[in-house]
Amino acid sequence: MNNLIFDLGFYNGVDTDNYLKKGFNVVAVEADPNLYIIGKEKFRKEIDSGKLILLNKIFSDIGIACNFFIHPEHQDWSTADKDKADFWKIEYKTILVEVITYRDLILKYGKPYYIKCDIEGFDYLLIDQINNSIIKPKYVSCELSRLDYYKIFSLLYVAGYTKFQLINQLHNDKYSSGDFGDFLPADKWLDFDECLTRYMKYKELKAIDNINLALGWLDVHAKR
Repeated sequence: MNNLIFDLGFYNGVDTDNYLKKGFNVVAVEADPNLYIIGKEKFRKEIDSGKLILLNKIFSDIGIACNFFIHPEHQDWSTADKDKADFWKIEYKTILVEVITYRDLILKYGKPYYIKCDIEGFDYLLIDQINNSIIKPKYVSCELSRLDYYKIFSLLYVAGYTKFQLINQLHNDKYSSGDFGDFLPADKWLDFDECLTRYMKYKELKAIDNINLALGWLDVHAKR
């Protein structure tokens, strides 16, 4: 098994900690410089040992640097999506962060076994870049939303991913993306049509009653 994982959207490092404890090497990307500093101190031993590489960069697809909008109360809501930031209707901080792409990551660190992506509105950028690369991880996961779910599903399909699982993040520990790859139940993998159909049904229930019928939010895990 390839022993490398990319953690895009490091946040407080709960996922990276899970991957390290399972014996993986991790390259983690975090755009918020404050979270990056906290992460460097928290994982000092793992960084010094070479098991973890933590980068203060923003994952994107173009340019040398781009704006990152930091929510004053909920750091996990911070985003590179200005429309999303404006929707908060609250004063936020704007900083410029150096960009890193999928191509940059694989050229420097190699092919990953799995990529977790949770970058608040721009997860589809990862799948688009994977689709345009000859190097594709065996497993990848993204957070889904009503705005980008179809784009993510479509790009995953075109990129050659054939098996899918929907994971409700409400059932994981706080801020954790949970299990992944070969650690997911083998009998829960769905084909493209069934997975998309289930997500559409979930969306319909969420529109009817977000509390009683469709509480939570979903990640999609894809397998080649």
